Amino acid sequence: MISGVILQTVDALLLADNLSFVIVANSLPFGDSGCMTCYMPLRSLLVVLLSCLPVWSFAQSDSYALQRILQRYTEAYGGFRDADALSSLSVEGTIEQNGQSFDFLMRKKRPYSFRYRLSNEWSRVVTGYNGKEAWLRSESQGQATIRELDEEETRDLRVLARFDSPLFRALEEGDDDISFLERSTLNDRSVYVLAVEQRERGLCHYFVDVITAHVVRVDQFDLSGELQLQILYRDYREVDGFPFAHEIETRLGDERLSLAKVDEIEVNPGLLSFYFEKPIH
Repeated sequence: MISGVILQTVDALLLADNLSFVIVANSLPFGDSGCMTCYMPLRSLLVVLLSCLPVWSFAQSDSYALQRILQRYTEAYGGFRDADALSSLSVEGTIEQNGQSFDFLMRKKRPYSFRYRLSNEWSRVVTGYNGKEAWLRSESQGQATIRELDEEETRDLRVLARFDSPLFRALEEGDDDISFLERSTLNDRSVYVLAVEQRERGLCHYFVDVITAHVVRVDQFDLSGELQLQILYRDYREVDGFPFAHEIETRLGDERLSLAKVDEIEVNPGLLSFYFEKPIH
């Protein structure tokens, strides 16, 4: 089903951290798409991990190291002032999964507005969140259906709609539990490994390049502590002074689940609030 890849893309899509697109949540400090992926019908769009209470219990030396890493991460996006100036984002490209290719268009607006479209020549699925309500519109063979998402689905979509990465302003706001694990080597590059535990998403490990401060990989874990998913961020390019990953791959062990390639990114496209409202038709 075409809807089965929407969230996977969104999350991974989002550029290293996604300010989580993830997703996700994203190669930017906004919208992390980093740690949320799904495979089932609509739930494949929206997977929730158990909430975890933050516990700040690392040693003083680790605390200092973490502070420096997060500062470097913010500086990579021009500091707080420049990062705060990024209020909306439009990302367009293609994603390949299970031998099929889809076009996607994702748009986000600070703080919690989100709209995502996935389509091919046969079908189109659009989902959105306006900060309060979430909806899903699907179209196939000229027939369209629209429905509001239930409470749990809405909560999941809100997680994806978050514009700021968990690494951005982390020490100021303290909404998530973040700790420094180690300095390691990943594909001949030196990286810092951070553990990020979010109330809505659970545990992820972020691999931050020591030199560029870009997020290059995010590992997502299930509730038993087993590795559930890896998201790899490559081909960083600057767009209006902000670094974005233009290639995002999701893997499970030796298997590639999807590969997203970004064709165009527009910073501050001037999105109006009604764009995220549920369509009438």
